[in-house]
Amino acid sequence: MTGAVALTFDDLFAGNWHAARPLFAEFGARVTFCVCKLHQARPRQVAKLRALQDDGHEIACHSRTHPRLGPYLRRHGLAHWLEHEIDADIATHRALGFPAASFASPYHASTPETRAETARRFAVTRAAGPRSLNPDDPGARIYQGIGPDKTVDCIGFCDFSHAALPGWDHQIRLLDTIAHAGGTGVFAGHDIRADAGGPGYYSTPDDLHRFLTAVKERELGFVTLGEVG
Repeated sequence: MTGAVALTFDDLFAGNWHAARPLFAEFGARVTFCVCKLHQARPRQVAKLRALQDDGHEIACHSRTHPRLGPYLRRHGLAHWLEHEIDADIATHRALGFPAASFASPYHASTPETRAETARRFAVTRAAGPRSLNPDDPGARIYQGIGPDKTVDCIGFCDFSHAALPGWDHQIRLLDTIAHAGGTGVFAGHDIRADAGGPGYYSTPDDLHRFLTAVKERELGFVTLGEVG
């Protein structure tokens, strides 16, 4: 039974993401770039995001300023968060030509209230991160579709230099589980760069190539975050 992976990359590494276009094209990988601080982006960054969208990749929302959710809600409240971090970000995306169909929660933080509100605004919300996965039940994060909350949680990393990465054997087991189940697993990452200067929130192109090869070897497909549902 064939499954799929949804690769998501967060923040605003537009230049490095753009440089990875040939790698994605080699594997026919369509991925999702979850962009924050778009209101501060330089024109050349916006142009590179548009080129990625033209390639068939998705540009999703990741909040306006990437605040930590708990402290923000305690200080300002839910209505302020929705107005200033979500609705303002949607408006910026759409003004620049990005549909803003999907949302990735900064720091993988959410509450029932924030998820209910993002479900009204987006086709899909990416919520819990890969470090919260129960290793004994990865199948719980393989999606055949999504429920009325329109929320999906991450099954694994695509930051292959992250100190918390459980290792390549674990990554391969996740892909095998997805292939067997036939649904979609969501993977979360950030930057893509060749500088292997130690652990961090990034993947090298070589490691990403290794992962994409493993995806194709299992005849898994690629979907954007907005297509998970």
